[in-house]
Amino acid sequence: MKVGIKTKAIWITWENQRRTNELSKALDVPLYKYLSDRYYLIRLLVLSARTCARLFIARPHMLIVQNPSIVLATVACLLRRIVGYTLVVDRHSNFRLERMHLRSLKEMVFQMLSRYTVKKAHLTIVTNEFLKNVLEDWGGRGFVLPDKLPQLPLAEKVQLTGKNNIVFVCSYSGDEPVTEVIEAARLCDPSTVIHITGDNRKLEKDVLDSAPPNVRFTGFLNEKDYQSILLSCDAVMVLTTAEHFLLCGAYEAVSLDQPLILSDKETLRNYFNKGVVFAKNDAKNISKAIRTAIREKECRQKEIGKLASDLPESWQRQFDRLQEQMDSL
Repeated sequence: MKVGIKTKAIWITWENQRRTNELSKALDVPLYKYLSDRYYLIRLLVLSARTCARLFIARPHMLIVQNPSIVLATVACLLRRIVGYTLVVDRHSNFRLERMHLRSLKEMVFQMLSRYTVKKAHLTIVTNEFLKNVLEDWGGRGFVLPDKLPQLPLAEKVQLTGKNNIVFVCSYSGDEPVTEVIEAARLCDPSTVIHITGDNRKLEKDVLDSAPPNVRFTGFLNEKDYQSILLSCDAVMVLTTAEHFLLCGAYEAVSLDQPLILSDKETLRNYFNKGVVFAKNDAKNISKAIRTAIREKECRQKEIGKLASDLPESWQRQFDRLQEQMDSL
């Protein structure tokens, strides 16, 4: 079953994210990716112009947009009545609830646009029940759909440098405890190598220079190399200090039947309930979780295999409900 109005529905995104790629494919909705590496304000103007042009050309009955970007969601809300489409926003988890108390202009504008887009969208998709309750308290209409387990066909076994290897999936965003992971590496056996993915140029130079020998910064990896390093390690580690997040790297690890080390957060515990070692976000607990994951690798891998069998069935049931809601809109 596909979205009933699929020939008159389009999806627009300003980022290249696996969740969007998988969900648009599942809905059989054309996906338009508008990307730019220009200076921030120029990028917003260029992408807004391209989005407006597409909407006036396509005149869709339904528009789906990814948020992030909050600016894209705002543009979609402003043009909703002019173009005359039903608006669905796939909001992920970027509510920045932990920053609502900040009084900076940037944060106040974000929170204002956050509530505005929630109220104006006909439907907002989020990853967990807590966020659905938040947006409905703000006057929006929510639906819970976690990420679909992705297909990772490019993954190949490669030889990694350590006796034991942990891959820390990292984008160097503010919610990721990178320095704590580096300190945890000092507490691990030197033969255990922690491979930290992502563009490490975002990290301060003194932190980079002081990292122990068993930390390897991979830099930004192409898709094949990224999938391969996940497949070839002993465990995948994905950490966040934020609450109510379901993390893309965790889904990727499950797809490859790889044991997981995750932050000890309620939302993560509830969803990834097999094959996972949970850790507090400090060096001592992270290092302890790494040792446990290595010691119990075989057992955890079997549990992850069970989780990988369970999640697609529950996701499909929820996805079918989403299609029914979208058709009713």
